[in-house]
Amino acid sequence: MTEVAPAAQFHPAEDYHQNYFRDNTLQPYCQYVVAPKVQKFRKTFAARRA
Repeated sequence: MTEVAPAAQFHPAEDYHQNYFRDNTLQPYCQYVVAPKVQKFRKTFAARRA
């Protein structure tokens, strides 16, 4: 059974994790793993863009 409960305390990631994809687009991981997911997300939700 899944329980729906309030989220626990939130801890933001360290500064070097913030905007990692934007700042490291030439890294192989970003090119081959992250970029296709970002493109799919943008295509799927393009109509919701403000």
